[in-house]
Amino acid sequence: MYGAFVPLVGAVLTVMSLLNSRLSAAAGSVAGIIVIHAVGLVAAAVVLAIAREPRRPGRLPLYAYLGGVLGVGTVFATVYSFNELGASLAVALALLGQTVCSIVIDATGFLGRPVYPLSARRLPGILLAAAGIAIMAGGWRANVPALLAGLVAGIIPGITFTLNSELGRKKGVFHSVIANYVTGLGTILVIAVFVRPPIAASARAVLDAGPILALGGGLLGVGMVSSMNVIFPRVPAFSATLLLFGGQALSGVLVDWVASGSFDARKLVGTIVVLAGLALNTVLSPRAARRTTS
Repeated sequence: MYGAFVPLVGAVLTVMSLLNSRLSAAAGSVAGIIVIHAVGLVAAAVVLAIAREPRRPGRLPLYAYLGGVLGVGTVFATVYSFNELGASLAVALALLGQTVCSIVIDATGFLGRPVYPLSARRLPGILLAAAGIAIMAGGWRANVPALLAGLVAGIIPGITFTLNSELGRKKGVFHSVIANYVTGLGTILVIAVFVRPPIAASARAVLDAGPILALGGGLLGVGMVSSMNVIFPRVPAFSATLLLFGGQALSGVLVDWVASGSFDARKLVGTIVVLAGLALNTVLSPRAARRTTS
């Protein structure tokens, strides 16, 4: 049941990424990320005040609060890989990174998640998904730093979702969202101290961008992080990754079609093949999972 909502989260993620990229293009990457995190923090605080979610007792290790820090790295890696490789290959590499990360998380029971051992029964679905990635990627060029950045842009979200969902399970969903935005905002502010973006020009650019670009990414981010905090602990990481990708890819094809007026059949075919791999993996995978101790 929870898995049915993951593609919707993926579609929201596509729209959020579109808004964030346009804001960053207008105001600069550092200024854009600061605005996104500041808006998200305020929105999460308002939701927490309305929901009055109790904070659960107990102390957690510091690494449990690193989801927001890693999220900042995701944004920079995504921007670099998109600029250097183009959208199709960047998305394909990110999916490959997410897939590898999710398989490791499932097989090891990272942070106390249920263990879904990797078995030969899962290989046909994984290989079919890989074929879909290859179809989407098309040609590529040997830019090793950008290729690595594309993989990192997929690996980091898998770890981030796990950290945030575990924090949400132990401290409360919206307390986890608050922690995500506090640590993310703190990280980008530290980076800003060293980068020193033009504050006045960036502020004018944010105002000129309008409320949809300035507020949309942060508000959608709160909904996405909150939703994944609830869903991710209840769905195998590999299945969650491919379902999320399905929502991202299908909505991305639609957005590109509307924006450019041209239809990219290769992206759609690649997406369908990946989703076929997901369906095959779901049919062939063992249903039982073992919960590790946390």
